[in-house]
Amino acid sequence: MFTHKGFEATTSQEIADAAGVAGGTIFTYARTKEDLLILVFHDEMLEVVGAAYEAARRSAGLLDQTVAFFETMVAYHERDLPLAHALMRQLGYVGGADQRALVSELMTKLLGQMAQLVEAAKTAGEVGAASPLLPSARALFAIYYFHLGGLLSGYLDRAQFDRALRCDLGLLLRGLG
Repeated sequence: MFTHKGFEATTSQEIADAAGVAGGTIFTYARTKEDLLILVFHDEMLEVVGAAYEAARRSAGLLDQTVAFFETMVAYHERDLPLAHALMRQLGYVGGADQRALVSELMTKLLGQMAQLVEAAKTAGEVGAASPLLPSARALFAIYYFHLGGLLSGYLDRAQFDRALRCDLGLLLRGLG
């Protein structure tokens, strides 16, 4: 329903009707339409993070690995940009404890996978031995998330996104010198 009609235009009652359940039943699983959006995409996003990590491992060097990781995620979002916009907006401002738990699980996996890439780069001598794994992963993700917001909001087209992502990730990995 979200893909066909759009997130904003879809009502909770339409979702219940399409699922063949009573309107109140849908709220057993999600209190709001926003909760339902995160619930629906949670498992799918976990799979995307796994696929992104595998794509990254096929590249050499942390910059190319990080770019490959985030390109996999962007390709997922590009399937339906308006829905991706709604999802990212909701992920940025999580309201309830159930939503927070789902988003926390997703972010723990994503940052954990990124930290594994950083750890391998440390072993290869590409990243300083003193670089902390989780803060490094968060910094890489922050750059991606910033540019993803620009892409989803129309400030960047995909070519601009790709250039800005590679440039800013490269700057972070090289340091400000």
